[in-house]
Amino acid sequence: MRKKIAITKGDGIGPEVINEGIKILNVIQNYTDHEFELIEAPAGGMIWKEYGENLPEKSFNTMKSSDAILFGAIGLPDLPPGVAESAILKIRQGLDLYVNLRPIKLYDGLRDRCPLKEEFIQNGIDIIIVRENTEGLYANIGGFLRDDIALNSMIYSRKGCARVIEYAYKLAKRLGHSKITSVDKANLLKPSQLWRKIFEEIGKKFPELEKESIYVDAFCQWLIRAPYKFQTVVTGNMFGDIISDEGAFLIGSLGMASSGNIHPGQVSMYEPIHGSAPDIAGKNIANPIGAILSVKLMMEESFEDLRLGKQIDDSVNDALMEGRTLDIKNENIKTLSTREMGDLIASKLKQRLKN
Repeated sequence: MRKKIAITKGDGIGPEVINEGIKILNVIQNYTDHEFELIEAPAGGMIWKEYGENLPEKSFNTMKSSDAILFGAIGLPDLPPGVAESAILKIRQGLDLYVNLRPIKLYDGLRDRCPLKEEFIQNGIDIIIVRENTEGLYANIGGFLRDDIALNSMIYSRKGCARVIEYAYKLAKRLGHSKITSVDKANLLKPSQLWRKIFEEIGKKFPELEKESIYVDAFCQWLIRAPYKFQTVVTGNMFGDIISDEGAFLIGSLGMASSGNIHPGQVSMYEPIHGSAPDIAGKNIANPIGAILSVKLMMEESFEDLRLGKQIDDSVNDALMEGRTLDIKNENIKTLSTREMGDLIASKLKQRLKN
């Protein structure tokens, strides 16, 4: 059956990296049974400049009627903060994308780019962070009381906590992990105390998994000191935003990091986590791997093709042995442009799918 994918290329380097993700979708179409219909759904800063809104109704309707969304970075330096970027929150809230999935994986071909000492990464880094995506401070409940006072409320509901925590437990089991880690601030924050209570309650249904709860400040240091100790990590919205960006630094570059905004069984959105990087837009030097790995997540989570996801993953690792973009350069490996990196990964995937 043909699957409909909404494409939002966005601002800055967004179109450049999303074009490389589309290359991977085209290879998949040509060498597997998957068929895609790609439909543009513009959003972001350039669209705001043209239409006065960052997410036109037509684009959102296209997204709602699709099977998945591939979304590029948005934001422009000549716009006030949030004018473009709030489109992402509108999509997350409007489609109830309550899971934000962020893999933190150090590829064998990139160990030289990890800032940690070898003793800290000898067992590798392969973490999946499951971040609650619709509540917490990012529910954006609050505002300015007056010019010198602003307020946002940290909202946690039992439903909101339980559904993302349950998803994380099931994901850990599906991935064959032996441990799940919850990150909170339960020593001070009442919402975190509710979170921890629900994490422990749901954990009783998964006796085969080792469980631990860690305060977010302690987790941030352990992520540097012993990243190999973590497998599945589940946490709230703001904490997840911070620790996943910290983790992305450990794997070579923000350009390597992918994400999925997911509502299981419904339309979900996949996007690289880097920004629009307007300073390098149009130079053909951006790293497209975060966008390509977002396609991988789409295949696994929305289209339930785990085998194809692994083939994309292996193709990325193979390509990193032969070429790198500027942000992950190695003097002994050829430096490639955005398009060349995409071409190399696409050719590796083609070889795997043909065999």
